[in-house]
Amino acid sequence: MRLSRRTISTYALATPDQQPNGWPASPPKRPLTLAALWLALICATSFPSAAAEGLDTSVLPRVAGAKELYASPLSTIYSAPDPVAQAAEAVGKALSAEGWRQFSQPYAEEAKNANVHVMNFKKGPLIVDVLITVSDQPATANVSYRATPPANDLPFPPDATDIAFDPHAPILLCASGQSVAATLEFFNVQLAALGWSPVATRQNANTEKAAHAYFARPAHAPLLLVLKRGDDGATKIELKSVPAELLAAETEPAKPAAIAATPAPAPEATPDAVDAAVAQQAQQMAADIVAKAMADAKAPKAGSQSTANETVETLSPLDGVKAAIPLPSTAEDVKFDGAEGRLSFESASSIKSVVAFYRAAMKPLGWQAEPSGIDKANMVVLDFSKDRKEIELIIMRPIDKTNVDGTGNGLVTEVEKSAAEPTASADDLEVEETGGLPVPKNHTVSGAETTPFRRALNAETPLDLKSVLGFYRQELGKRGWKEEATGARVDADRATLNFTSPDGPAILTLERKDDETVVSLVVRNQVKAASSGLLAKPGQVKAMFGNLTGAQATFTINKQTVKVAPGVGANGPGGPTLELPPGKYKVTMKAAGQPAVTDEVNVGADEIWGFVAGPGGLMPIQIH
Repeated sequence: MRLSRRTISTYALATPDQQPNGWPASPPKRPLTLAALWLALICATSFPSAAAEGLDTSVLPRVAGAKELYASPLSTIYSAPDPVAQAAEAVGKALSAEGWRQFSQPYAEEAKNANVHVMNFKKGPLIVDVLITVSDQPATANVSYRATPPANDLPFPPDATDIAFDPHAPILLCASGQSVAATLEFFNVQLAALGWSPVATRQNANTEKAAHAYFARPAHAPLLLVLKRGDDGATKIELKSVPAELLAAETEPAKPAAIAATPAPAPEATPDAVDAAVAQQAQQMAADIVAKAMADAKAPKAGSQSTANETVETLSPLDGVKAAIPLPSTAEDVKFDGAEGRLSFESASSIKSVVAFYRAAMKPLGWQAEPSGIDKANMVVLDFSKDRKEIELIIMRPIDKTNVDGTGNGLVTEVEKSAAEPTASADDLEVEETGGLPVPKNHTVSGAETTPFRRALNAETPLDLKSVLGFYRQELGKRGWKEEATGARVDADRATLNFTSPDGPAILTLERKDDETVVSLVVRNQVKAASSGLLAKPGQVKAMFGNLTGAQATFTINKQTVKVAPGVGANGPGGPTLELPPGKYKVTMKAAGQPAVTDEVNVGADEIWGFVAGPGGLMPIQIH
């Protein structure tokens, strides 16, 4: 998921020397960990127009045992009492139970990451993106809902399976158990409700096994619907935007006038004058779109060869031009994008010759030809599949040359994909600051966490890990930071370095995830923490307790019970404290009128943690 560039405001935690009460004022409705707040702010600034679409993420269903961390119409975050995989399954069931349909991205490879799970759901014209990540507490997950205003709406059949949808292309791929005729009728009705009008073409060769249809709408590229019935009883559905010239090539020259002059067929119930006028206007708009597309397309040159009696050439593969699949020797103006999986070229050879070339060339490479719903004199669609990868070739001849357009994940090459990753330039590595810490100018996200004893930077950049590592070694060195040899680890996709800074020990962690380098830089002010008198003995952890509620709160940690009276810690750090060995602890807090709340924290040597009972429950805060 690529986010637009933004800087997240610093989230400062007050301590006794900064605020009279010694604790963060105005505690949130639910305890909000620093990581959760950072994510909430990202989501809240991502899509400012989403609220206009009528989706309020705060009322979406949540899993059992959910604890709200942040809620707004645009984005909502809560913690789930399960690991990422189980939480993802529970979220999917909860949303599906309320009519949300899950879909994936067309031609996209599924990312395998046990710590991150991304899902997309659609309900009518509304879309919600779901991000599930590991939370700060072991064996739990943070679930984020984000409203996304769709650029285009396409209808999903009620029984659709294997749904892949991209509202920006737009494109819809799925399968249905309904017959070809029933599926075609479904799209005729549903697309008409969205403003699309069916367009009659010169050759409607629809059968029980296959069908194709065009739909037009003002100010939009035409849609092509292709239906293919397989031997397994499923109807394969492909609905996508196509160039207007493709529609023009399938339409009779006189068709626009005929459509305009013929009123829309009357339904069984006699329409009133308004309905009839609307129906006729829709047909007129469809006719205008087709007429414009045909006017833009050049007429065939005089004396050009008829496609009916074309001679099929035996074409050899083209040498010297690299692409994911073979190219015929007559290919010209080749454009191949191996990162996006797109191919286009022209050829002086006939459609039949190019089709014959690919049917012969793809089979020895292991590609299996799938039946296509379009196989005509002026246009052929070839579908190939291999190892869960797909390629679609649209081959048409609108004028005097054959045009080939290919798409699909089978055209994606790892070499091209890697080459497409941004390389670091001097401008990319120009220094900017977030919370007083350096970040490369070319970054997509940056945010800071600040307490008087601790500073942390979180950032993401599309630059490669090696360049980012070099950037930090250089910039931190300029600031008087000394890199320590102990604990250093540098791999292809992860790096961890320890530093000694003028303020105290620091750790830099870089990790490559989803085509981004994720940066975490944490520095602790050891001198200031020591002078505060709040540090534990060397190698130990100081736990401080406070109570902002109106009733006594009881904390249990490391088999020790701490009772905190109402208001203790509200006027300074005078509440109870404990010193603990480093490690993982379950912390339980019980206050009158509230159910018991348990969180798990991982604390390290020489750290300071505050555990606060607030109106929303337990709030663990790392102060140092």
